[in-house]
Amino acid sequence: MSIIYILIAALIVFILILEFRPVRRLNLNENGVSGEYKKLPNNIKKYKVIAHIHTQFSFDSLGKPSDIKKAMEENDIDFVFVTDHNNMDYKYFENDRVFAGIEKNTPDGRMLLLAGELPVISHPHNFEFEHYKWKGEFKKEYLYEAIVPKDAFVWNKKLAVAVLFKNLLIYPLTRRLVHKWNSFIPLEEWMKLYFKRARGENLIGGLDLHIKLVYQEHTHGPMIPSYRDGFKWLRNIVYSRGEVERNSLLERLRNGNLYISINEVEGEFFATDKEGNVYLLGENVPEESVLYCKVTKRKTVKIVKHENIPVYVTAKDKFSISLKDKGYYHLEVYEYDFKVGNIYFGLRPVILTNFFKVEEK
Repeated sequence: MSIIYILIAALIVFILILEFRPVRRLNLNENGVSGEYKKLPNNIKKYKVIAHIHTQFSFDSLGKPSDIKKAMEENDIDFVFVTDHNNMDYKYFENDRVFAGIEKNTPDGRMLLLAGELPVISHPHNFEFEHYKWKGEFKKEYLYEAIVPKDAFVWNKKLAVAVLFKNLLIYPLTRRLVHKWNSFIPLEEWMKLYFKRARGENLIGGLDLHIKLVYQEHTHGPMIPSYRDGFKWLRNIVYSRGEVERNSLLERLRNGNLYISINEVEGEFFATDKEGNVYLLGENVPEESVLYCKVTKRKTVKIVKHENIPVYVTAKDKFSISLKDKGYYHLEVYEYDFKVGNIYFGLRPVILTNFFKVEEK
């Protein structure tokens, strides 16, 4: 009987360790962080955009165009970029909100062409397969697929298997096998790689969603995984001055006017200069401009980085800071389960923004 108790205790410890990892010490640095906040101007529109999904026109996916439409309606998604493997056959099903593109191997590595024209370096952090590794130049006109769920899982396969087993054990409570999937994302390591290799390229998030199993007795049968669930995992929130359509949306992506949202956590990020001009993510701003940020989700920590070095760490829901130094500023937002002092348990990323490039006046 004592062996049974020991096994049960070990199982509970196993679950608790994996459920509340990663654990990290964070010291708030709010010197220079103001509680002043301006509302995002009314002429700035926000769009929910999904990039990098696969359909039945890929050899390894079973999703249909009607499944995408249904998932967009259920998740209030504005635009989707389909990127099937080595073909653009989805073009026969395109409309003004869903665009056909392609994912293909090139001599330089794996690449996406959103809508058949906007190049994205795909899976830049996935070193598992030789054809994934980017061997070419990191050109400024390319986008950089900064977060891909698949890459997070293959980054540490043993941990992924252990956490999947843990999620199976607690499934009756969570009802989600992908419970806390973002705890796998080694965002600090990935951003170090980005600044070392591709500094200056604009970021985008890619879902890389494949439908592996489907029961189509009905029009919208069960799918594993599903577009409906996947469209909640990772989105690009795109800013625009006014309404957008295909070409203007591509221009917003090209300019980096977006941030990456994980598990439906959203915020507001913009800057103004002394004359009151408004700047969006991805734009060049003059020195001494003010950056305004808002993330109202509870239990989040916001880290403002300059050239990938933390300069402010705050738990404020709304705040502003002065952009004093030349170079690249971006934000990383993390959620957590609980904290003891300055020790945060279950700290995992929920937002990664593109950059404000501060220039001399």
